[in-house]
Amino acid sequence: MRVSIKALNYFLRAAERGSIAKAAADLNVVPSAISNAIDLVEQEFQLQLLQRYPAKGIKPTAAGIAIMHRVRRLVEEYDTLFVDGAELRTALSGSLSIGYYAPVAPAFLPKIAAPLVRDHPGIKLNLVETNNERAQTGLLDGEFDLILFVAENVQPGIVCQQLLEAPPYVLVPRDHGLRNRKQVTPADLRGEALVLLDLPMTSEYYRALAGDAGHPVNIVATASTHEMVRSLVGAGVGCSILNMRPATAVTYAGDEVVAIPLRTGARSLKLALGHTGSKPRRLVQAFMDAARDHFAQPFAGNLIMPT
Repeated sequence: MRVSIKALNYFLRAAERGSIAKAAADLNVVPSAISNAIDLVEQEFQLQLLQRYPAKGIKPTAAGIAIMHRVRRLVEEYDTLFVDGAELRTALSGSLSIGYYAPVAPAFLPKIAAPLVRDHPGIKLNLVETNNERAQTGLLDGEFDLILFVAENVQPGIVCQQLLEAPPYVLVPRDHGLRNRKQVTPADLRGEALVLLDLPMTSEYYRALAGDAGHPVNIVATASTHEMVRSLVGAGVGCSILNMRPATAVTYAGDEVVAIPLRTGARSLKLALGHTGSKPRRLVQAFMDAARDHFAQPFAGNLIMPT
């Protein structure tokens, strides 16, 4: 910027007040600062913008009047920019974009968002379902304000706050031979037809769980959505291994499925809230607080199988 906003503001105040001394008093600076700013502005435009009259003050020339109008708009827009920025930072309004990779997000995300939207009509939510890698990339690229994702292979620059730790479980049709078991092991799945959730990161995790007993894994179907896996299990295509569960044991197709804890030494998957760690807008912070409060409640445990 060849001429600073400050210099333009000093010039404008002097022109409006018709006096360098009065402008200096208004802005609480020394008169020489005002005089130097006027010289700088005139030098930049290569025009005489103010006519100085000894002992009588100053008066804008015709060119000065034209420049004053444009400078006034510029200074006003500059001030408005920072007012709007402050409102953006402090107001519970505006757009909130959330990318999520959480297989049963419909079971909890609406409950977190509903009070915010209901109590603050100026909020507009943009919820984008994606995979784990895409969620992280979108956050770092500025596409998302926040992400809900599985805290695995976290990219540099992302700050995680764990919300839930979900151990694996086996999902079977309601008439399956394992349906009444209190627990199953990977060895119990030997020879079973398996339906696996096939997404980056989770695919290898589930394959490793299924083959934990050292036996070949019989994968008969894969699907890229949690509910499609559940529906395939409900239809009798095979069993599956999952981590989070919805509130209902009925699939979209109306079939009943049964969830059974899987006894294994494998790690649980961790659902986390991801952000960039910078000073968030008030709306972003409000959602983060609401998410943490939600998962601190006892009913959040219904999303996972007890071990």
